[in-house]
Amino acid sequence: MRVKLGHYVYFWFVNSLMAAGTGLVLGVLAIRVGIFLVSPISFPICFVVIYQFYIVSYFWGKRRGEFEFSFLERSAVRGAENQELRIRLKEVKQELKWGDPASAHGKLTAALKTSPDNFVVCFKYAVSCERMGLGDGAITSYEKAETLIPMPSTSLRCYVAKQSTRVKKEGPSKRSSSPGLQYVFY
Repeated sequence: MRVKLGHYVYFWFVNSLMAAGTGLVLGVLAIRVGIFLVSPISFPICFVVIYQFYIVSYFWGKRRGEFEFSFLERSAVRGAENQELRIRLKEVKQELKWGDPASAHGKLTAALKTSPDNFVVCFKYAVSCERMGLGDGAITSYEKAETLIPMPSTSLRCYVAKQSTRVKKEGPSKRSSSPGLQYVFY
């Protein structure tokens, strides 16, 4: 799948900024605890440098499917082709920020009725079903999402298939299927 260069830059910048923030928090904590083995200001720099090796797996490694999904999700939320769907996806994101997965699930159910052939809606609905403990609904939605992938992408197809297989074997998970990506602000 061809991902726009702007998404690479945006994804790298936001995640590097979060790594620096984590390093800063740990640096302040080190000052509070009294650990002076390394200068506290070096913590953010170290975290950013180390994260650069990790982020490569999103761009060209085994996490490429998650990166491609983040591109499609961001495109759906920012896209102008379907205003009603765009608004619903923004509302779902807000409900999840507020910690109300039941309301988000209801809004995704309504979005699925109006846009049954949208990959992002089906995938987000599957994740929502998992959080609500509905394993069969999650499996069905993941399998449907796999057939709706808009552009040919082996990485994304494998990512969605792994989610379906994971739910079949382990049951529904209450946490995000891509924990690192749930904190990325779009």
